[in-house]
This record gives sequence, structure tokens and C-alpha cells, in this order.
Amino acid sequence: MRSLAAAAVTIVLLSSNAAGQQLVGQAEAVFTVTEHVAAGGSVRIFSRTGDISITEGAGDAVEYRAEKDVRRGRVEDIAFRVVRGAAGVTICAVYSEDDDCDTDGIHGDGNWSHSWRRRASVSITVKVPKGVLLRASSGNGDVAVAVAASEARVSSGNGRVRVSGVTGRVDASSGNGDVTVQNSGGPVSAHTGNGDIRASMDRVGAEDLDFSSGNGHIEVTMPADFSADVDASTGNGHVSVDFPITLSGRFSKTRVRGTIGNGGRRLRISSGNGSIEIRKKA
Repeated sequence: MRSLAAAAVTIVLLSSNAAGQQLVGQAEAVFTVTEHVAAGGSVRIFSRTGDISITEGAGDAVEYRAEKDVRRGRVEDIAFRVVRGAAGVTICAVYSEDDDCDTDGIHGDGNWSHSWRRRASVSITVKVPKGVLLRASSGNGDVAVAVAASEARVSSGNGRVRVSGVTGRVDASSGNGDVTVQNSGGPVSAHTGNGDIRASMDRVGAEDLDFSSGNGHIEVTMPADFSADVDASTGNGHVSVDFPITLSGRFSKTRVRGTIGNGGRRLRISSGNGSIEIRKKA
């Protein structure tokens, strides 16, 4: 396997098993590209390392900008693959010419095993049209999304995740970092291995809701007319609920099971070490 530093600097067309992909931007300290995706199309942004910030743009343009930080490496350490399809676009920041990029993310070890600590990182900012299906992920960095996407799947292996304004479903997760979801218009699933979770929903739909933290406080704020079958538990902390609730089983400060309103959807919340709060939206 060869790193990007050993690859040609010019644009390289990939082999037929990665049709439609290009390896671009290796020689550039700042890489930009503009694509066009209509509302309802898909935009996917992936990076092995570095922060990602996504906001709402104008029209149908996806405006992608990546600035390389070479304090621990070289400009040539990072290149990009742009994968275009009928339904949208996927853009990956990669560390190796052998890294593949598809709708599920980056595939390949990226030569991390011997030299990743000496590699440059990249800071990515993107403007996307409202109404797109959005996916964004960084292996090591904060990911922030503030756009009226129709749904969003946002994650970080190690970093904070913040999502606001999405009109539909949100799936947000971090291996190690706080997760915040604000003004969501659809069901939310949020998870972190180590960090706090705060989620506020304007609407919830009929789907189940799921929140978990291995070590952190969880606070969820629901609309005043919220109904659900609730199962909330913590290993070390307390559970508090603003809504009237009909309890099932024995009462415990570390676990609450019961029904809010008419029930129906399931609300599952768990923390290994941290308190849980279920709040009513004012």
C-alpha cells in the first residue's frame, strides 16, 4: 500500500471498480469544489480526521471547502475523492490512494498504523441546500450541522457532535464527546460512549426514540403533547420526569418505567454514570 505522499500529484482517474471517483486536491493547501444537488437528494461528507461544519446555502449548490493544517505533516498528506451519482454527491478526505469512498464512508486503513500522528489534518466547511438527506462523519474531530435537512446522520469517533434545525429524523453519535440536538422536527436517536447528551424536539412523529451514554448526563426536552412508553435507567444518578407518568413496576430513583400520555412510541434512555432528565418544552 502506498501513501498519498508517494502518489502522483496530478489528478488521477481511478480504476473501473471505483467508477466515477477522482483523487483530487492533493497539491492544494485549500481545496474547494461545488456540486449541485436538488432538495431530496443526498449529500455525504466524510473525513478521517478534522472538524466538519455544515450550514445552509442558497439554491441547489453544495459548496465544499477543506483547509489543510500542516503543522504535523505536509499538504500532500491529504487528498479528496468526489463521487457523483444520480441521487447526490459523496466527498471524502482521504490519506491513501487505496482509500475508497462510497455512500457508507471511507474504506481502507489509510496507512494510519505507522504514521498518522505525523499527518496533516483538515478543517472542512460545507454549505448545502435545505431539504437534502445529509450524512457527515469525522474519525477524529467535532462535527456541527445547522441546516434544514430532511434528515441527518451525524457522527464522530472522537469529538463533539452538534445538530440543529433538521426537519426530520436525526441519528447523532460520538465515541467520545458530547452530543447536542436542537430544534429537531423528527425522531431522534443519540448515543455517546463518553459525554453528555442534550436533545430538544419540536415534533417527534410516531417512531421510537433512543438515547444512551456510557458516562454522562442525558437531558431530553419533548413537546407538551408528548406521549410514550418510557424506560429510563442509570447506573449512578437519578431519573426525573416533568410529565405526569403512570408508573409500571417498583419506583426507583435510578429507573423509571411507565406511560406518558397515551403511550405508543417507545422512549428508551440509559446512562452508565449520569442523571437523566425528561423535560417538557415550554
